[in-house]
Amino acid sequence: MSVAPLFLLLLGVALALALVRRRLSAAGFLAADHQAGAVLTGLAGTAIGLSAFVFVGGPALFAQLGSGAFWLILSAPFTGVLQCWVVGGWILAHHPRPLTVPELLGQRFGPGVRVTAAVLVALGCLAALSVQARAVAVLAEGLGGGSGEVWALAVFLATAAYMAAGGMRAGVWVDAVQGVIMGLVAVALAASALLHTREAVANLFAAGSPWLTVFGKVPPSQAVAWYLLFCLGTLAQPHYLQKFFLLRSREELRRFPWVLTVSLMAVLTVWVGVGLSALALVQQGELPAGAGDAVVPLLLKRLGPTAVLAAAVGCLAAIMSTVASFCNLLSACLAYDLPQALGRPGWSLAWSRVVTLAGGLLGTLLGVGSSRSVAFLGVLGWGFFTASLLPAVLAARFSLGSSRALVTAMVLGAGVCAGLELFRPHLPMGLEPGLLGASLGLLWLVAFSREET
Repeated sequence: MSVAPLFLLLLGVALALALVRRRLSAAGFLAADHQAGAVLTGLAGTAIGLSAFVFVGGPALFAQLGSGAFWLILSAPFTGVLQCWVVGGWILAHHPRPLTVPELLGQRFGPGVRVTAAVLVALGCLAALSVQARAVAVLAEGLGGGSGEVWALAVFLATAAYMAAGGMRAGVWVDAVQGVIMGLVAVALAASALLHTREAVANLFAAGSPWLTVFGKVPPSQAVAWYLLFCLGTLAQPHYLQKFFLLRSREELRRFPWVLTVSLMAVLTVWVGVGLSALALVQQGELPAGAGDAVVPLLLKRLGPTAVLAAAVGCLAAIMSTVASFCNLLSACLAYDLPQALGRPGWSLAWSRVVTLAGGLLGTLLGVGSSRSVAFLGVLGWGFFTASLLPAVLAARFSLGSSRALVTAMVLGAGVCAGLELFRPHLPMGLEPGLLGASLGLLWLVAFSREET
């Protein structure tokens, strides 16, 4: 193991040792005791929600598809408001306060829905963890930092160590710091990339390139499908909804959308700046057209060692914050939700820590062994959560349907999404598995519930 991943691992272990002696309740481990403010939670939520998908997959997708890649993030300026308006106040109004999304659904529909949600969230967490592992491997190998597998394992172990020790009570502070780092690095990288490639970018615009039209190289049907998936899907991502479980009161909700939107837009500058610069160099033949995710490390190397170091720091902050959140969610499903829903005592700190380590390790191994691009691994994870949980969240929020109908709808949505993802290269453009799965689940929920009544 080289010095850098070893240092990262030792840092994570040192933080874990400092936290492990603190006494933790389930509320502290899973929801930071419901005592976080809007600024702290907003910065942490941005770090949790964006991850390597933005730093690696997004710019690479822009270089491959042009401005059509914007349709994945076009809804970003108002998704924070959408989340707060539709689900935020509703979650904070619950008494007693739930700690997890499956528990929230179980309060409305009973243990069967809670078990189903816990299993599906756990599977989605494994898929999401694999995205982060894949991104670490791509960055390490592309930037010449050593073995991608070694780096992925080191990042996982360092993150899982402090999360197993301190849970979200510690994780929310670490994630908030990482969110600030991500924003600063993203703006700096975007500015540096555009400055370095200003002539190539100017030539691209002057030529009236079709890559810069409204849809770029993306068929309109696919662009609209991405927009709907990433707009409506924000209501069904458990790591996004987790933010509301951390807030101390409904008063904090007034400032929350502002923090989310400003921090989110700051980080997304890297998608625009690095992606546009990479596209300009690809079109001039200075970067390989078929490089895939590797086009981002290749561009960063052209910007110099300072940019490479800044990108590495920003990406690690993004990846570790997301790994932390999904490890915690996975632990909640298996050590808290499932036992309680099955009538057994839930919450064992020792068991939760074991699950945090074991589940994260499995997700890391899945990601390292995957051949998919980071961007489309990210779409898979997002789509699976959307197909599984969007019908459930909307049903619980607006008091729709019955428990039996909802269980079927959730399983149907997840199954359709997972099944179609196996054939993604052969699907017609615009048919997005996650969106179709959620739509079929909602239709089933409405039809079956009417039949029961």
